[in-house]
Amino acid sequence: MDFDHAAAMRLGGWDPRYAVVLATAARDGVAAALVDTNGDGADVDLDQYEQAADGRWAEVSSGNCDDTGAFATGSMALAWGRASPRAVVTVEFRAARHTVEATDQGWWMFVVPSRSGDVPAVVADGGAGG
Repeated sequence: MDFDHAAAMRLGGWDPRYAVVLATAARDGVAAALVDTNGDGADVDLDQYEQAADGRWAEVSSGNCDDTGAFATGSMALAWGRASPRAVVTVEFRAARHTVEATDQGWWMFVVPSRSGDVPAVVADGGAGG
């Protein structure tokens, strides 16, 4: 089952009349979404998901977040932020570089399964957003 903006809206239980999904990412059984909960940019949530053996996504965490950040949870490592719309952002995790593209709104998300506790780092941000 794919994880995309529509899945993040549905699985997070967000009201599409107000909430806006800003960015999503999924890789190898873990996923994350940034959601503007009321559409005005004042309250952005980070939702985290894990994929069950049957392919269904289950939310494991949801809470407020800053415009940029990175951390490890014990099952995944995440990084997110803002850049120029459609800019390419380079993230380094465990000595490997990954590229992600910012959305039309200038938000980007990176997620990877990890039990290491290592935190991703932004190497090139594709231009300041906001």
